[in-house]
Amino acid sequence: MKTSVALLLLGLAALVVQGALARAIPPPWCPDLAWLVVVGIGLRWPNWISGVLLAVVLGYAMDLVSGSLLGQHALLRLLSYLAAALAARQLDLTGGLPVAMLVLSMTLFYGLAMVSILSFFVDASWGSLEVLGAAFAHGLVNMLASGPVLSLVEQVVGRFSDEEVGRRAPMPLGFERREIG
Repeated sequence: MKTSVALLLLGLAALVVQGALARAIPPPWCPDLAWLVVVGIGLRWPNWISGVLLAVVLGYAMDLVSGSLLGQHALLRLLSYLAAALAARQLDLTGGLPVAMLVLSMTLFYGLAMVSILSFFVDASWGSLEVLGAAFAHGLVNMLASGPVLSLVEQVVGRFSDEEVGRRAPMPLGFERREIG
């Protein structure tokens, strides 16, 4: 519980810092810090239920302050969390380069999904080379900012989940723990 509250506060603080940076840095060059916190939660926090709730709440907070379609960021942050959580469980993400490449590809898919949703509800053109260049530039900026943000998420998880890591979840009915050997 303490870890979830700490991660929520970290995500909201990242949203505030991101808003302050967005006033000084033009859009493709401003990192999406709040989204990186959601990706970090997916990569580093093993609790699926609280992770889904955190992703939706942080996405909805982004919807409220950004003026976008209500629920757009919440849906895309949820999908980003699920993609990061699946990637963390299926891929070998040891080292900075695999994580950076994952962040770059997820940023590009996030931008594509954002424009696709907008073009469904409002008239938004997205086929130009300029838009693709801006999306790639934003992906590179997120890739560079991913190291410090993910490290901060990992520190928060490590700091507040010491007592939770030692606990083992109960096994479902019909399963039992066995020693192999």
